[in-house]
Amino acid sequence: MIINSIELENIRSYKHAKLDFQEGSTLLSGDIGSGKTTVLLAIEFALFGLQPGQKGISLLRNGADSGRVLLKFSIDDKEVVIERELKRNKSVSQDKVFISINNAKREVSIKELKNEVLRILNYPSEFEKKTNLLFKFTVYTPQEEMKQIILERPDTRLDTLRHVFGMDKYKKIQQNINIILRKIREEIREKQGLIADLENKQNLKTEKSTSLDNTKKELQNIIIELQEVSNQKQEKQFLLKEIEEKIQKKQKIQKEIEKSKLLFGSKREYLLTLNKEIKSLEQEKIVFEESKLEAFKKKKTNLQESINSLQEKYNKILGNINYLNTKQTENISLRERMSNMEKCPTCLQEVNPEYRINISNKIAKELKEIEENKKQDDKEKESLNNEITNLNSELKETNNKIQEQEILKIKSENYQKNLLLKEQKLKEKHQTEKDIKMLEDQISLLEKSSIDLHKINEDYEKKEKQFSIVQDKEKNFEIKKGQHEKEIEMIEIQIKEIIKEIDEKTKEKQKLEKMNELRDWLSEKFLPLILFVEKNMMLKLREEFSRIFNKWFLMLVSDEIEARLDENFTPLIEQRGYDIDYAFLSGGERTAIALAYRLALNQVINSLLSRIKTRDLVILDEPTDGFSEQQVDKMRDIFQELDVKQLILVSHEVKIESFVDHIMKVKKDAGISRIE
Repeated sequence: MIINSIELENIRSYKHAKLDFQEGSTLLSGDIGSGKTTVLLAIEFALFGLQPGQKGISLLRNGADSGRVLLKFSIDDKEVVIERELKRNKSVSQDKVFISINNAKREVSIKELKNEVLRILNYPSEFEKKTNLLFKFTVYTPQEEMKQIILERPDTRLDTLRHVFGMDKYKKIQQNINIILRKIREEIREKQGLIADLENKQNLKTEKSTSLDNTKKELQNIIIELQEVSNQKQEKQFLLKEIEEKIQKKQKIQKEIEKSKLLFGSKREYLLTLNKEIKSLEQEKIVFEESKLEAFKKKKTNLQESINSLQEKYNKILGNINYLNTKQTENISLRERMSNMEKCPTCLQEVNPEYRINISNKIAKELKEIEENKKQDDKEKESLNNEITNLNSELKETNNKIQEQEILKIKSENYQKNLLLKEQKLKEKHQTEKDIKMLEDQISLLEKSSIDLHKINEDYEKKEKQFSIVQDKEKNFEIKKGQHEKEIEMIEIQIKEIIKEIDEKTKEKQKLEKMNELRDWLSEKFLPLILFVEKNMMLKLREEFSRIFNKWFLMLVSDEIEARLDENFTPLIEQRGYDIDYAFLSGGERTAIALAYRLALNQVINSLLSRIKTRDLVILDEPTDGFSEQQVDKMRDIFQELDVKQLILVSHEVKIESFVDHIMKVKKDAGISRIE
């Protein structure tokens, strides 16, 4: 990984600045507080974002609502650009984040960007859930933080180093093994409880199997006895059926007798009825002449025609009389009007008296003629009325004669019907008498047959009782058979359940044996092996770490002082055979220990994790703090020995400028940092 450039907007003391980096060593030079360290913090922020406990307000420029860091770097022939933004709301937080690989830019989430950076840097996957410790201890660790690590409690420092080396997995393995062992022991106790009654279940299975065999034998005996009783029942049932057939035959004969007697009584009653009907049909002969009826009907027709003709004349005379009465009334009315009329109502001229007289005479003449005609019509009317009355009387008498003849005709017809009916009834009487004789013979024969079957009922009762006894016996055996079958079924179910339990418990026992083996293997072999591997790994790491640490340390101090690491990776300083406490060292010596520790850690980690892509980059922040001039001079050798493609330093030490390839001047005016 080689950093190409970084651009800052509203980051701490920077309003806007862009720094272009090259391979080789680059010094960020400037006074204390000028903004040098801000560039290093911006690089770390661009790669990994805000760290746990770090607040966005520590990076965003005071008074600014938003800020931005854009980092460009090269890795494996790829150009990567990361852009992170800060935004001020109620608090300062990360806003949008972008990543571009070979000009393919895309917006991603904060988590996605972190995972993408770890993938690009080829950091182990387990570091996804860790802070950027690996970057801190291989690329950039503020000098004061390294001093703090050295001053940490031994167990805390050891855990931190395990974390960085990826060796904490052994501790996790130990913890997980102990958790697994605890769970295994719990399961062992549980399974021991589950299989505690295994022997009892096996004994119970044997008892149930013996009981099943005995019950099956008893069932077999019951089946044999049931078969014998069933055969007896069939024999009794056959005999009973024969008797039942005879009884049914007897009952059938009895029904036939009752039916015949009922029919016999019915025939007797019907014969009496026929005799009465025949007697009632005997009567005198009735004579009817059709010619007489026709003559009376003809006379009736003639009389009716005469009456109709006279009635028509009578109606005409009545009409004429009514007309004459109307005419008479009109003339009388006209005469009265004319006698009083002075003027004509039509033309309004005066009426001449002579004219009135002539009209009156004319009306009087017409009234006289009308009166004569009325008298003549009244006379004729009376004559016609008398004649019609006489004809109606004769017609009524003729109708009576016709009615008498029609009644006589009906009686004659009834007489003929009765003759035929009487003949039919006589035939029925003869047939009924024959049927009665036949029924008498049939009843006599059936009664004789019924007497022969009289003893059947006694025999049936006896056979039915025998059948009932055998049937009860069969029923009892069937009940016993059903009980034994049910018992066998229940025992078989119990045996299956017991076998299932035994199988389950046997499997649990086998599991228990395997779990015991696993427990013993984990506790007696695997766990000691892990402890041994960890111990050896940490021992080799400590030896290598101590060797490299001592090398760097000797390059920075006099030959009289030596440095090494104890089993907790705590630096031990020895001078002329005596251990020197860290608190009694000078500031320069403490800085030398921290820097040597930092460089040794870098080399060990890069060696241990040889595939990470940050091997060619080292960032040092104020590495010469408290150094003497002699120690500062030795930094040239340190830089040459590092042998990395890109070294970025922050220092206010002017002498360092002659040791590096490139220099960037950082100045701050009126609270704003800039790059010269």
